[in-house]
Amino acid sequence: MKYFRFVCEIKAKSSEDVNKSRDCINEVGIYCAYLSRMYEYYFPATQTDNVVSITVCLIDNLQKTKYPTSCDMKVVSNVVNIDKFNQLTPKDKSFYIIDLCQQAIMSLVYEMQWNTEVFERTYDKIISMGGLFREYWRKAKSSPNKQLKAQIYFEDDYEKDGIYIDFTDKRGKLIKRVQFAPKGYQIYCKGISELQWQDNSHVIIKRAFGHGFTKTSDYWMIGVDGSIEYHSPRVENTEINTHGLFDLGILYWEGKTIMQNPNKGLELIKKAADLNNKHAQKWLERNMKQRTDSEQKND
Repeated sequence: MKYFRFVCEIKAKSSEDVNKSRDCINEVGIYCAYLSRMYEYYFPATQTDNVVSITVCLIDNLQKTKYPTSCDMKVVSNVVNIDKFNQLTPKDKSFYIIDLCQQAIMSLVYEMQWNTEVFERTYDKIISMGGLFREYWRKAKSSPNKQLKAQIYFEDDYEKDGIYIDFTDKRGKLIKRVQFAPKGYQIYCKGISELQWQDNSHVIIKRAFGHGFTKTSDYWMIGVDGSIEYHSPRVENTEINTHGLFDLGILYWEGKTIMQNPNKGLELIKKAADLNNKHAQKWLERNMKQRTDSEQKND
């Protein structure tokens, strides 16, 4: 067993307050997403008759939908009470969702006659952490002069989200925690490399393009003083790559991969457009028109 996926398969009913219903259903989906990543993270390698993934679908009626399964992928379901969910505290919402998912998983475990211990231990781990997914990633690394250590730390739950560098002294006392990426789930996407010390006060973390890291990969340089610089070699070369310039602008504008800075993003996109990048020109034409229409509507 390697993969777990928890999803909310409920659709808003036309008779309900559509916006309110959709918001609540989306919230269930958010809890499902991070709890499935958490379950997968803590679940140990286990032989399960060649089954590699379990998908848990939370629905409003068990009789309504039957899901196809295969030899290596299993789909199970359970009923979620949206009204009950909506009345719970954030912490209790996480407990409620993981309880429903665990019940569905265990029904399959008993049916398949698998070892129950690993599934129970994973569930107990999530409960013991209060449903909060916060962990250090890989081992801490010492600075060249051995006076400091740095380690990647991530948060991915209903309260907090992000990836950080923890700088500590050589005894492990925290000196500075610096957030350099907005979404904790990037850890699982294999989108970042292990950290490397640049000097005695800065670390470098490369960002993957495609399936690996190269000499031209973008990277973060993060200082123990809290400074963060995001570098893109495609843009910083003598001959500017306008596609790279546009891509970098989008990264800053959206704030999904790097910390959001829409003003800087717009500046880079405009620069790419001035250099005759067609994608940047079309983006500006589309988005600036929407922005103008929105401002006029508000007036």
